Amino acid sequence: MSDPLPPQVPSPARVTPEAPGGFFQNLVDVYFSPREAFTRIVRTSAFVVPFVAYLVLALGFTGLWMSRVDPGEFVKTQLEESGQWDKIPADQREGILDSAAGRMKTFGWIGPVVFTPLVLIVAAAALMFVFRFFFASEVVFKQALAIASWCFFAVGLVTTPLLMLVLYLKGDWNVNPSDAVQANLSLLLDKSEAARPLWALFTSIDVFSLWLVFLLAVGFGVASRKTTGSALWGVAIPWLLIVLVKVGWAAIF
Repeated sequence: MSDPLPPQVPSPARVTPEAPGGFFQNLVDVYFSPREAFTRIVRTSAFVVPFVAYLVLALGFTGLWMSRVDPGEFVKTQLEESGQWDKIPADQREGILDSAAGRMKTFGWIGPVVFTPLVLIVAAAALMFVFRFFFASEVVFKQALAIASWCFFAVGLVTTPLLMLVLYLKGDWNVNPSDAVQANLSLLLDKSEAARPLWALFTSIDVFSLWLVFLLAVGFGVASRKTTGSALWGVAIPWLLIVLVKVGWAAIF
């Protein structure tokens, strides 16, 4: 008598991999469902498109601003606000303004061309080190750069048009762009009377900076398999150190 046939075991259903999400889907979800967005972003580690988009955004703003700003007037305003203008002999002021305005036209593009990508790379490398060393995670540089690129681009896509709108409505493109949108505690101070370290501290406590810190915490939380609350310290502490350096620099110089 032959042995009975073993019961048929149904084959497991084929698991369809989750779609990686397109550029616009990721962008929208970074704003409204950041943890879902960064789950896809960390899995694919795609950084080229947001990296280039952020660079183009910075170049576009620089081109518009440089075409409208009066370099001489801008430099004069900065010297006046820093208290250096009155220290310059009257017969040397025109020459100094002409020289500074010329350098501004020449080197005005260094920021977006050199420092914009450098900031992304340094931020990604620093935060990768923090999360690998202190959180014992396995975040790799490509993932860190993808997180940083998406975070900076998403925030920049809001702040850059807002900055251009504020400058346009003011009708004064000679305002320092870093001071144009006052979404920080500097609203409580008078710049002409406030101590430089205090001004540096209050301008650093900025709504958009805090939003950027939050998005980075979400992204690195996903990458390190931590909650956003746990990962927040890994981003907030380096940010606080940068703020302290900024305040210290203002106190010395």
